[in-house]
Amino acid sequence: LRSAPQEEELCGDPISLGNREYASLGAMGAAQWTGQWKTRPHALLEIGKFQHVDDWVATLPRGCRRTIKKALQQNFTVAHRPIMGGQPAPHSSLAHFRCVVAHEVRLLSWGAEGFFDALGEAINRYVGTTRMTGEIREYRNVNNEVIAIAHEVRKGTTVRGQWFYANDEAAKQYVWFHSVYDLVRRSIESDGVDVVDLGPSGSDSFSELKARYGFRSVDDWPAVANYEGDFWYEGDEARQPKTSLASLFDIISGNSDIK
Repeated sequence: LRSAPQEEELCGDPISLGNREYASLGAMGAAQWTGQWKTRPHALLEIGKFQHVDDWVATLPRGCRRTIKKALQQNFTVAHRPIMGGQPAPHSSLAHFRCVVAHEVRLLSWGAEGFFDALGEAINRYVGTTRMTGEIREYRNVNNEVIAIAHEVRKGTTVRGQWFYANDEAAKQYVWFHSVYDLVRRSIESDGVDVVDLGPSGSDSFSELKARYGFRSVDDWPAVANYEGDFWYEGDEARQPKTSLASLFDIISGNSDIK
């Protein structure tokens, strides 16, 4: 216990940006857009017709609009944490791991055996998210405790809501709905983004929930969500020349302009 890390001490490996990009491709569904095999349907929102986030909100059913309003009234803070190459992931701490565990236990735990299954799933998911590229939106309560993390990745003209993990407190404060609203808002305000992708769903009920917020489930989703091109980083401060492992993956699969 004496050698255990502090609650918010970053413990992740300092993985290079190229390796982070490569590690992100599988979860993003690269197997389908590169023609290797078919993945599950993705929940997509085409944002080209929206000039402002309010235009999107106006298309939602009344109940969804009320939920968004409640989410925007909650007393939490949100911080932007970019994932940088050669540094530990900004969510590779015990505090963030607790969020992942709480999230998986809430969703998957049924009895003692279910708890350990959920714990194993949480470990796998935590290792996965902390090895990938993108950026983190970190949610904290009034006591400055981490209550949720939203992991986003932008590639080509698509922004992917890659992972979302929240503890019980965040679940009661509509944090997931806030994260979707904020992702849509920033995507509309960004140049060169056409689609917001919330990825596949673990259940029909979650697919239906996404659909109520305008994210339709698309079987041939690469025909709508364009992932060809570079990964994108805010301000380009983390961009490397297009010689990363992820770029080589694009070259091999024929999805790169480099010959």
